[in-house]
Amino acid sequence: MPVTLLDSAEEFLLCTTDFRALHPYQLNLIGSVAYSIAFNGRKYEKYFWWVIKDDAQRVVGLAMRTAPHGMVLSPMSRKSATELAAAVAVHDDDLPEVAGSLKELEYFLAAYRAEGSVGSTRATELAGDELLYTLGNLVTPRVTGQAKVAIENDFDLLSAWMESFAAESGALISDPAPTIRDGIHRGSYFYWENEGRPVSLAGHAPIVKVPNGSVGRIGPVYTPPDFRGHGYAAAVTAVVSQKLLNAGAHVMLFTDATNPTSNGVYKRIGFELLAKNQRHKFVIK
Repeated sequence: MPVTLLDSAEEFLLCTTDFRALHPYQLNLIGSVAYSIAFNGRKYEKYFWWVIKDDAQRVVGLAMRTAPHGMVLSPMSRKSATELAAAVAVHDDDLPEVAGSLKELEYFLAAYRAEGSVGSTRATELAGDELLYTLGNLVTPRVTGQAKVAIENDFDLLSAWMESFAAESGALISDPAPTIRDGIHRGSYFYWENEGRPVSLAGHAPIVKVPNGSVGRIGPVYTPPDFRGHGYAAAVTAVVSQKLLNAGAHVMLFTDATNPTSNGVYKRIGFELLAKNQRHKFVIK
């Protein structure tokens, strides 16, 4: 079962199209990041595009790492995870963390530890519990105010809110300025305004198209502490969801499993739980 480390996001997208179509929600993050690098000029420190094939040269698993971030796993078998772990131990033995569904994480971490490489001997700690929601029937809440699309003049506001979002959520956001400017250019950031004041933000990643449809992922969603508890996040998230639906996309998002407030918000406007993911970071003790 060959494991290949590809050189480019374009090649990775091309050769994994059919496999990503089998798991359009679970692999949306990988697809949208690869797309932003291949076609929107997004840059990271280093890239790892992993593809696992069976004996018939069919793709049966994949993984992505855009340093300084950790590795993201696709659905895969234990055998595929074992082969990937062996390759990672050679080519990316200092990866800081790994994320995926509980099953794939168990497969990969067990196989990686068995390699006995320097990096694989590090301990692991749970870095985050995430829930993957998909949109069923959208319920638009009645909330005082209105949605406005963010424009270039809103760059400083979005930057400050993104910084606060990262600080509260623990998300690693390296140099968010290019992402914010690209999102503004694409018209993918909206804020809810009440009495002339911006009170909540929601955006979406580029829509990922695969042969059997397309998926739009909502995020980030952020409301400053002073404006919480009024339904603003639900309102602006519903607006972004409707925009994606109008574009013919299925809608999804990730949320912190330990935050009952945000999970309640998403359920009330029609989102349904699809999968549970985790992130495990490597530490030296």
